[in-house]
Amino acid sequence: MRQIRPPRQDAPGATPRSRRVLAIVGDTQVGLWVVRSLGRGGLTVYTVCHSERALPAHSRYSSGAWRLESRPWEAGFVEEVQQLAAKREVGAIMTVSEAYHKALIRCRDRFEPNVHIFSPPAEAFEKAMDKDYMYRLALQLDVPVARGTTLDEFMAQTGSGRSLRFPLVLRTRNQNASDETAPWKAAYAENAGDLKRLYETVEDIASNVLIQEYHPGVEDHIQVLMHDGEPFMVGEYIGEHHMPLAGGVTVQRVTCRHENIIRDAVRLLQAIGWDGVGGVQFHYDPRTGRYVFLEVNPRFIGGLPTVIMAGFDAPFLLWQSHFEPERMQRGRYRLGLRSRVLGGDANWMFGMIRRDPLPPGQTHIGHLSAVARFFWNFGPWTRDDVLSFTDLKPAWVDWRGMVRKLQSRSVDLIDSPELKRGGA
Repeated sequence: MRQIRPPRQDAPGATPRSRRVLAIVGDTQVGLWVVRSLGRGGLTVYTVCHSERALPAHSRYSSGAWRLESRPWEAGFVEEVQQLAAKREVGAIMTVSEAYHKALIRCRDRFEPNVHIFSPPAEAFEKAMDKDYMYRLALQLDVPVARGTTLDEFMAQTGSGRSLRFPLVLRTRNQNASDETAPWKAAYAENAGDLKRLYETVEDIASNVLIQEYHPGVEDHIQVLMHDGEPFMVGEYIGEHHMPLAGGVTVQRVTCRHENIIRDAVRLLQAIGWDGVGGVQFHYDPRTGRYVFLEVNPRFIGGLPTVIMAGFDAPFLLWQSHFEPERMQRGRYRLGLRSRVLGGDANWMFGMIRRDPLPPGQTHIGHLSAVARFFWNFGPWTRDDVLSFTDLKPAWVDWRGMVRKLQSRSVDLIDSPELKRGGA
């Protein structure tokens, strides 16, 4: 492993092992807010990132940062994590991505009980990652879901036998099959020609692609902390801007609360025996109030900064749920709070100007309107996902990176993986 930021010199025995956490959090604002949440709760946080420019590594709440040489699916990964955990004498490991959860679940018995792994139970994780299983479960629970089937079965149907109506949306069915993943998070077919072109790109893995009728609306995200089979606290937001425009990460969000959607999110998590923090995503139409279930995200969701700023301190509460459950307290969740990823929202503006593809039924706003909306959100009514006046250095690192991008005339200010792949 490689040291990114030297560890602080803690006095021997100054911090109990239970209050020392190894956070495998990558480089982004989601990982930054995991570190901030744990650090503000009085924990000592050691950070594992991908690069020297990682935002979490530069937080004042990070007590040292490292980069692993092994990928989570490689043989040396467990040994590196074990070595770092032993050296820093941590009592827990927390992570933010599916790949790391999968690796830690697989080797959980090599750490516990001395080092607690904050990853969901193996069976629940496998079910959550299988969109086809969750689709069938939603049908059983009478949770609204779009009609669909697998792509290979749909293409085998002919003529009037094809029961789904355009437009259609395509997604990877089972993300556990990492060698059979579609090259896009979501893709849309508005007619038979679009469908034929998309099918040709994934024909070899068509049995692992789910195809469903597209429902209009916005993405609605629910973050839930399940504890002892019940929701301890819930945070909800809708995505206002995304990048790529046709379906990607939310780069601007606003908090909200819809009791019926929250109820169904909790029912789904309870049905798969979920414990810990998970996210449930829906498509919601504000005009009609209709919604359909999309997927479960077995991790902290991308809008975690928004959720925490609104009052749901999910990472620290997750830590407390294992080490001091008697001290857990619910916060007041603020509705109408808006926040954004500055570089991602700039990408959204550039995408509107370029007229990048949109989901079916949506239209581009004017060039001047896109620019005006981007700059309007510099006002105090919109918070920044990175800027914190009690933890300024990550914002400086973030701004410096965006300036470097602008100097190179790049319009991808946050190294969007979706843009690099060219998919939606």
